[in-house]
Amino acid sequence: MTTAPTVAVALASQAAAAVAATLASAEPLTAGEPTPDTGIVAAGGQAVLVPFTGRESGEVAIVLDEQLGSALAGSELGPLDPGQALGPTLDAVALALGDVVLGRPQTVTGADALARVMAHDDAVVVPLLAADVPQAAVLVGIDAPAVVEEGPGPSDTERIQRLELLRGVEMEVYAELGRTRMTVNNLLALRPGAIIELDRAAGAPADLLVNGHLIARGEVVVIDENYALRITQILSEDGGR
Repeated sequence: MTTAPTVAVALASQAAAAVAATLASAEPLTAGEPTPDTGIVAAGGQAVLVPFTGRESGEVAIVLDEQLGSALAGSELGPLDPGQALGPTLDAVALALGDVVLGRPQTVTGADALARVMAHDDAVVVPLLAADVPQAAVLVGIDAPAVVEEGPGPSDTERIQRLELLRGVEMEVYAELGRTRMTVNNLLALRPGAIIELDRAAGAPADLLVNGHLIARGEVVVIDENYALRITQILSEDGGR
């Protein structure tokens, strides 16, 4: 069973529009028509590859042109990781994709991104154009939905045993004070002493995220000269208490 091609086309078009609106470029970018043609992808360039799960599962990649890749590598702040530099763009992509959660971005070559994304059951390429010339590309690959066989589910004992296997698994936990959006130009202009205003009021609770998922909120405290987070609210799956 293969995911309908229109799913990848729709998601890729939405993601490409978000990238075109937020990606720094010498000329304004516009999203071209989705195509299975991979010849427009700059295989030798840099790319940011991000897995996603949720309503659909797969991978999305932003392949950068040589000009932007060189600008990131030779910035006055030193070489910038594309995955970090494109943080606002990836946030816009997450919103555009809808009910999905983005994983950790990986910096790969254009060729590697092409091989990974196009290996999915349904994949498509959307060129990003400046004056009708491809400058970058957005790739989206979708996995076919898993076929669930009917039958008896696992017993309570089996569930407990599976949970015990996971108790020693390490997960990335971090606290987030707030976010902001910056252009690459503003990022390169940062100097020691610069102040970045976040999108959260003073005294507002900080977010606690586990592997990118928001699970709790709390207040920042200091314990033995180290910052800590006192949990004040545990969130349910729908974002409530």
